[in-house]
Amino acid sequence: MAEAALELVRGIKYENAGTIEFIYDPETEQFFFIEMNTRIQVEHPVTEMIFGVDLVAEQFRVAAGDRLSFDTPAEPNGRSAIEFRINAEDPKNGFRPSPGTLTTWRPPRGRSIRFDTHVYQGYQCLPSTTPCSAS
Repeated sequence: MAEAALELVRGIKYENAGTIEFIYDPETEQFFFIEMNTRIQVEHPVTEMIFGVDLVAEQFRVAAGDRLSFDTPAEPNGRSAIEFRINAEDPKNGFRPSPGTLTTWRPPRGRSIRFDTHVYQGYQCLPSTTPCSAS
């Protein structure tokens, strides 16, 4: 899959951040191209954790006309990464936004934890005007 993705971006002379998505069939051991997203994906922190590359910094380098800070595709570091998002939604009301005050907040801590958020204990989730999520 990696070779197919590289062949695709080389073929169109693409030089920026992007994601190429495939679907894999374990029964036939074949994979099929789904789409290419020519932007940073919201899940990019997972890739950054696995490959040890700051994708946003690299995207700025390319936009400024510089080369990537590495010559060959990064190799995975053998670790796993999981991303999840917590949204203020009411499952009993069709998962509609649920505004209010974040009364209890204990962000995760520990080795190798990356945590990106803008919320804090006491944060006001306002209806339709302020995003209220953490990832």
